[in-house]
Amino acid sequence: MPYAARTRLLLTVTTLLILVAQSVPADDNLSSIYSLLPTNFSGSSRVLPGERRESWLSSERLLSLNSGFQWLTSTDLSRTRFDQPFPVRAQSLNLSTGPKIRLGNAELSLPFNAGRETSSLGSDATWTGSSPRMTLALGTNDKVRLEAKLSNRNDQLSTTRKRSASVSWLHNINDRWSVKAGLRQEREFDSTDNPLSTVAETYANIDARLAGGWRWSLASSLSGTSYGIPTSGDTTHRDRSASLALSTRYPLYGGWWISGELKARQTWGEAEPLWTDQSGALKLFRNF
Repeated sequence: MPYAARTRLLLTVTTLLILVAQSVPADDNLSSIYSLLPTNFSGSSRVLPGERRESWLSSERLLSLNSGFQWLTSTDLSRTRFDQPFPVRAQSLNLSTGPKIRLGNAELSLPFNAGRETSSLGSDATWTGSSPRMTLALGTNDKVRLEAKLSNRNDQLSTTRKRSASVSWLHNINDRWSVKAGLRQEREFDSTDNPLSTVAETYANIDARLAGGWRWSLASSLSGTSYGIPTSGDTTHRDRSASLALSTRYPLYGGWWISGELKARQTWGEAEPLWTDQSGALKLFRNF
């Protein structure tokens, strides 16, 4: 990111933090500043075939300021260890912070995101961006969400930019059942604004909260991806895919949860035969 752009970004974040500090009452501003620190933590770890281990640690703090104005800060730490065919270690850190504003039936979030990834192969990368979104309540059972994501990723070899927009609808059938459907488009560019890929996706989920604390979710999606290669001939190729996933969560003793997922995905390519990917995961985690 150019120096001028980094300076403008730093000034913007500083201004937002000053506005937060000014909105805190003088008699308890010290305690409120401390409350900006994350307090809700969750962690998980899983082992995949091929001696692959993945671990996550997340934290979050939602600070309520003036009426209808909140500040959300979250951090995510992850570590991946893969021992076949040769040992690979990777770590990443992601920070998200920004205001949440409620205006009548609408809620507006303006988070700023930044992160860094390092690996034992020496391929370090950094990224910055934002993901503004607006959620509008349509009565007691329906919500519509508009969301955009902007990100820039820099590593030792290249710089890429991603831009995406999505719209989704959530309908609560009753206290236990809900349905969600949406559309999403994402485009990726290189440092000279040449298109690398374009993804268009439709998806739908059915979620259930059953007796005994069980939570079930059935998710499906259809997507198409166009790949643009920056050459004089403007060569592109496309593929399509469909996926279906069934997942569940169940609360255990002492704040522990166990979750599982089964997922199948099929892909059709213009010059490649159909291939199918099937996976399963089992995770044990706890919210501290």
